Amino acid sequence: MKTAVFRTASHKRIFLLLSALLLLADALFVAINYANDRRTLDNTLAQEGKQIQQVFQVALSMTLNNMSQLATFVASSPDVRSTFAAAADAVRQEGGGSGGLGAAQLRQQLYDTVAPSWLKMTLQYQVRQLHFHLGPGSTSFLRVHKPDKFGDNMDDLRHMVVDVNRDHQPRQGFELGRVYAGLRGIVPVYSDSRQQQQVGALEVGTSFSLLIGSLSEAIGHNVAVLIREDRVEDATWSRPEEPLQTSCGCFIEATSSPQLNEVLSARKNAGWQTPPLSGRTGLLTTAAGPMAVTEFDLSDYIGQRDGHETPVGRIMIWRSAEQALQDLHKNTWINILYALVGFILLELALFLGIRLTLRHLEFTVKQRTVEIQALNAQLEEIAHRDFLTGVCSRGHFMERMLQELHRSRREQHPLTLLMLDIDHFKQINDQWGHQAGDKALSSLGALLLDNCRDYDVVGRYGGEEFCLLLPGVHAQTGYRIAETLRCLIEQHILLPDDHTRVTVSIGVAECAAGDDQAGWFRRVDQALYQAKRTGRNRTVLAGTQTETASA
Repeated sequence: MKTAVFRTASHKRIFLLLSALLLLADALFVAINYANDRRTLDNTLAQEGKQIQQVFQVALSMTLNNMSQLATFVASSPDVRSTFAAAADAVRQEGGGSGGLGAAQLRQQLYDTVAPSWLKMTLQYQVRQLHFHLGPGSTSFLRVHKPDKFGDNMDDLRHMVVDVNRDHQPRQGFELGRVYAGLRGIVPVYSDSRQQQQVGALEVGTSFSLLIGSLSEAIGHNVAVLIREDRVEDATWSRPEEPLQTSCGCFIEATSSPQLNEVLSARKNAGWQTPPLSGRTGLLTTAAGPMAVTEFDLSDYIGQRDGHETPVGRIMIWRSAEQALQDLHKNTWINILYALVGFILLELALFLGIRLTLRHLEFTVKQRTVEIQALNAQLEEIAHRDFLTGVCSRGHFMERMLQELHRSRREQHPLTLLMLDIDHFKQINDQWGHQAGDKALSSLGALLLDNCRDYDVVGRYGGEEFCLLLPGVHAQTGYRIAETLRCLIEQHILLPDDHTRVTVSIGVAECAAGDDQAGWFRRVDQALYQAKRTGRNRTVLAGTQTETASA
């Protein structure tokens, strides 16, 4: 009997010991799985944060490119060039600054010239600023968005304008202003189309509100732009109406959600310091629930140019993490429950739960990655296309041209370039209006695309100038193609009266053995000039006297 009691007590002790070991093993197993799940969640959020940051940079680049394209479009207008050049002369003759009566008259004339385009840009592209600057430096001649304010010098603030007026190179970027911060594209303005004498610079700008509004809608997250207090105080004429956020020492430049104040308070309570340039993603507990917050530094133009270590502000992007944390907590309780039922059942249940959770997270990451890749592809396609005509933008065309030039020399096949210019395009705009001019440009772009091969490259080189790159085509064949296109254009593109025909002059040049890109363009441009000079509506082959005009 004593032996039986001893055995019973011994079995009980062994059972209790094994039970304790199993409970300890199960507790360790639950703890390890919780740590893995949390690490997986953190890694997933960090990866999403990096992808969101890339999407923001792409959207920012697209917005800046749009501003630059609009500035180039306005600055290429002959009326704008001639009026601005005359205004610059008047200001110099009248003592500089805002000038005198002559400058005032020309300022009004310039305003009347660009007012229709300004209205269109504000409605279609939400442009907030159209500003003509006189060089050297940055002296305001005409703020189309605020025509009563002019003559002030902003050399200490508008560094992009100063640099454009100094080296004649277009620029784009984010820069603080006297009234508001802006995303700006700035191009030089020349006195004529030969671009030999720069008069000043033209600035087209918008705000972050447009960018973060469209981005927030596209990715389903909230976005905010915060600017440092000291930089705002140094730049603006008066203190902004927006309240200073003491939790970050910054002003709200733009936000897509009123939850920003709660996020900033949670950020301060969590002890987050200024983020590194590469960015940071983490979880914050707010009054509205847990949030996954991504933030990264924002540099302005002067900071990027001079390599400043201190950014001008930061971008914050946040989204609800409630469901992710609920999933994490749910998995933990399931693990604990299965641990109480039994070690074997726990092993199986945890294994299946972890596998399902990981697959769900991987599927979510892959799905988000595919969506972002599709958005990036759409943004890249928009960047490579001229928004009015549908053909390649000038920058993309020049890239393709350089590629084809290298391929032509490598594979020893001919390569011919056509340059087309609409005849009397200024008269079309003057007589029929800019809408008729835009329709003629878009019709010409569509006709060129419809009548070229799949591997030909069609691009818009300037205001009314188009280029067509013909791989594998000799000069004489290129000449015949140009003649066919010239006749098609004359037959099919009509002005609003339905009987006045649009015609073009065409220059043709085959790439010669010693040609570089600039020399080749020069020869085809000379051929186009010869076609214009000898009567228009004709084709001229570079290096010959061959030309044809319609009867």
